[in-house]
Amino acid sequence: MQKDRNRANDYRQKAMEGDARAMNNLGTCYHRGDGVVENHATAFEWYMKAAEAGDVYAYFNVAECYWNGDGVEQNYEQSAVWYRKAAEEGDMQAQVNLANQYFLGQGVEKDHAEANKWWTEAAFKGHTQSMINLATNYWNGDGVEKSMEECAFWYGLAAQNGNPHACFAIGWLYQHGMGVKEDKFLARKWIQKAVWLGHQPAADYLKEHKL
Repeated sequence: MQKDRNRANDYRQKAMEGDARAMNNLGTCYHRGDGVVENHATAFEWYMKAAEAGDVYAYFNVAECYWNGDGVEQNYEQSAVWYRKAAEEGDMQAQVNLANQYFLGQGVEKDHAEANKWWTEAAFKGHTQSMINLATNYWNGDGVEKSMEECAFWYGLAAQNGNPHACFAIGWLYQHGMGVKEDKFLARKWIQKAVWLGHQPAADYLKEHKL
């Protein structure tokens, strides 16, 4: 479309003048084929130019390209480098992805404490899966000191976000008084909510224990 071509040309002009955000946006145009012929290698080149010029969005895009081998040879070490740059600037998804790399030891030395650090950053921004990961690790003492109180805290937040597994988990914790004060009413409330959300283990538990 002409509108897309005009936008791409505008980004190109600004990029040639040194505008880092325009460089990133032009990269996105090439990645999507908006106003230009789709070319992922060219997209990566513009993302990298933007990243080297300090654009935070480009940090993430460069990391994604390295992670997926999209427009550039796949390189987990480099994806971690660029995810970290974006994570340090507060990008939530970069924090999650960097945590995942540390947890699995992909492109970095496996370090569950470092993974928990970045999941915590993302969790406080509202990322539900990071909350669940933290709850699980506090339950197991994996990369952190075991704490049922912290486990309950994170499952509770994830449950408030509507995650079925977390609803069941916090309900179970209330049922058994682990990490929270025993409360049969809240136990049933949360386990029932998990059932309503289609969580079969919660339905089985509710039936078995006749809550």
